[in-house]
Amino acid sequence: MNNELPPIMTVQDVCAYLRCSRQHVYDMINAGRLKTYTVGGRRYIDAQSLDRQFR
Repeated sequence: MNNELPPIMTVQDVCAYLRCSRQHVYDMINAGRLKTYTVGGRRYIDAQSLDRQFR
């Protein structure tokens, strides 16, 4: 994984990075594979959890 990624990413950012659908990202979140934070109604994904999934 590129170390230049921001520490947190939006769902849209992750979709673009992985070149996958929004549903696939939410499936990974619901399966507990990605750690997320909700701030003001927006969901952010921890880039470290993304890195751990694709090492």
